[in-house]
This record gives sequence, structure tokens and C-alpha cells, in this order.
Amino acid sequence: MSERERKLLVLVGVLVFGLLNVAAYKYYYLPQKAKADKSQAEFTKMRQEAIENLEEQDSQRGEIEWLQRNEQKVIKSSQQALTDLEAMANREAQRRGLTVKRVKPLPALEDQKLEFHRARVEIEVSGREQVLFQWIDRLNAPSDLRAATTLSINPKKDDDTQVDCRVTLEQWFLPKEKLESQNASEEGST
Repeated sequence: MSERERKLLVLVGVLVFGLLNVAAYKYYYLPQKAKADKSQAEFTKMRQEAIENLEEQDSQRGEIEWLQRNEQKVIKSSQQALTDLEAMANREAQRRGLTVKRVKPLPALEDQKLEFHRARVEIEVSGREQVLFQWIDRLNAPSDLRAATTLSINPKKDDDTQVDCRVTLEQWFLPKEKLESQNASEEGST
């Protein structure tokens, strides 16, 4: 082989090597790099969302701890929760010497999407103002998942020492039916 043929062969080899490198760069390296950049962007986004979720959880930690400390999982049927709520309100009113004028059960707030359901009752009482406030204070019990959500106080027209009061009392509870269906689905999955 002559010197010129060798140089031509080396030149062709260098050109083929260069073309193979350019083709590998374009058809293999660039798509892999684009995929890696996309994955890195997704993981960076997921990491940022996780950090934000952790910060939000930390900001709500006090509320979560309070709920865990004070939450009593009251498991009842809707009717039982309403009956217990009415009885407790009547008992506390009579204990304090208030006159119960009317007790009106309200429709319960129930939805399959809700964790807790609410039994509601509207009570009208009359009595001395100070005693009335003690009764309302007893009704409001966040640790028992109970609250007086609506309150209307009006003075009696014929007696300045007495007031009329209408209270909507609500009790949050875990429905027995929902708990039973959850237990059945957990037993079925194991």
C-alpha cells in the first residue's frame, strides 16, 4: 500500500469515527440527556412539594396534637347521638334551674365523604342570665366534640332579671355504620 493510500485510509477512518461520534451524540446522548433533565425537573418539583407539605404539617402540628389529645372517638348511631345530646342539654338546664320551653331536633348533617357526622338540636330556655351563661359554658365542650353553634339571647319583656335563649347545639360523632363498614372492608382485604 502506498503512502497516499495509507493517508487516505487514515482520513476515511477519522471521518467515519467522527461521523459515528456525531450520530451517537445526536441519536443516543441527546435523548438520554433530555430524559435525565426531565426526570431531574420532576424530582426537583416533587422534592419541593414534599418540603412544602412538611412545612405545612409543622405549622399545623399544634392543632394535630391538640386533636389527638382531646379527640374522643364517639361512636354512635345518628339517633343515639341525637337522643344523648337532647338528654344532656335538658339535664344540665334542669340542674341549673332553667326552664326548658322547647326542644326541636334538627336534621343531622351526614355525608359519606365526611369523617364525622353531626347531631343537631335547637333548645329554647329561660332563666337568669348568669345561670344561662354557666349552662352554655357547660354545653360548649370541644374535648367532647360538642359546640353551641348558634346563640340568640333576648330579655324577657315582663321580668328584667330573666332572659330567653335559643341555642343550636351540635355533637360530632363517628357513625357506627361507617365504622362497621370500614372494619368489614379491612377484614375482607386481609
